Amino acid sequence: MSNVDYVIVGAGVFGVSTALHLATSEPNATVVLIDRTPCPCPSAAASDLNRIIRADYGDVFYMDLALKAIDKWNTDPLYAPYFHRTGMVFAENIGMGSASFNNYKKLGVDPGAEILTVDQARARFPVFSNANWTGVADDMYYNPCSGWADADTSMQAVAEAALAVGVQYVQGAAERLVFAEDGDRQGACVGVRTVQGDEIRGNKILLCTGAWTAQLIADSAPRNEKMQVNGRMVAAAATACMVRCAPEHLATYRDAPVHFLGMPHTHGESIPPTVDGILKFNYEVSFTNTQHHEASGQTLSIPPVRTSQSTWSQDVPEQLKQSVRTVVQHVYGENVPGLTVETYRMCWDAVTPNQDWIISPHPACKGLYIAGGGSFHSFKFLPILGQYVSRMLRGELTPEEAEKWAWDRPDVGAACEMYIPKNDLKDFE
Repeated sequence: MSNVDYVIVGAGVFGVSTALHLATSEPNATVVLIDRTPCPCPSAAASDLNRIIRADYGDVFYMDLALKAIDKWNTDPLYAPYFHRTGMVFAENIGMGSASFNNYKKLGVDPGAEILTVDQARARFPVFSNANWTGVADDMYYNPCSGWADADTSMQAVAEAALAVGVQYVQGAAERLVFAEDGDRQGACVGVRTVQGDEIRGNKILLCTGAWTAQLIADSAPRNEKMQVNGRMVAAAATACMVRCAPEHLATYRDAPVHFLGMPHTHGESIPPTVDGILKFNYEVSFTNTQHHEASGQTLSIPPVRTSQSTWSQDVPEQLKQSVRTVVQHVYGENVPGLTVETYRMCWDAVTPNQDWIISPHPACKGLYIAGGGSFHSFKFLPILGQYVSRMLRGELTPEEAEKWAWDRPDVGAACEMYIPKNDLKDFE
């Protein structure tokens, strides 16, 4: 396949959002979206039961973006059916809630957020009456405008919307990037080759390959040192579990808000039950999977080869299972009734040093562009993320955006510092 304007590799949150925005903003452009399975790929970070939707950030830049995204989740018919506005409670002692509260004031926005004492929070939300809030500061934060979204179904809806406006979907696993060997574009990236042997060529090649980005570039250009990711984004995983609620206990949890519990004894999140009675819990301490990449001589963090270690399964080290079960117990109480853990997952994403995304041309390879570094906080931006990636591809980002999301930039600040990896997978095996 050739004569394509845009080839997007990876149909995760960056890829599908960009495909839709490109096709709608440039209706005459040819856009091809590639992934190894139908969208969403079960191993992708964006593929999940559900995801938290919030604008509560200590970073005003991302708060402002998230408010724009939440407006779409609330009002746009493409996204609104999948958004559940349950509110969100923060229990921690490092000032995350108060920082968000103050940032809303800076932006002149009133989301109805409140600062609550621990006693007030327990009275407001009896479902947390037995939560382990030991050490939690007496300025808990509650935002009624936050909530959660159905992840897989909303991703499918966006992918279908993209196909409806002309995006072509190619099912195939990317094996190598293709570079021009001669002519005016010698050395430029001109396409991608799949493991099936097909080549898809285009004018602009956009990698939305998440945790697999460093490996794909190293496989494609192992001797080109300037092309390597070199720590700009690192593959890391966090652990989650799905928990089934017995029907007779469902009423207990049905009206619960999303809950973030950020303490040394418990660092995780809970999402209240779906219509099918499934709750989800996240253990927010991430880890890498370092391997020696022989062709390039690098040490890289690479998602495990076994798909059972990136999808919902039982193939998770017991120590990590216990850690996420602790989140269940400490959010709702040690003797919580009616909840049974059914399955686990190590969710792999690309984490940048300061959790800012990379939305940038690759400075060492013409024709190649990068959109990634989701750092476990990007799904909420599904409705608008592609707008910014599309603008990058056309050279239309503002100077502030271009600098913040550049391939090479100062790693100052932190959008979600808690997601920096602390361990390696081998530490748990």
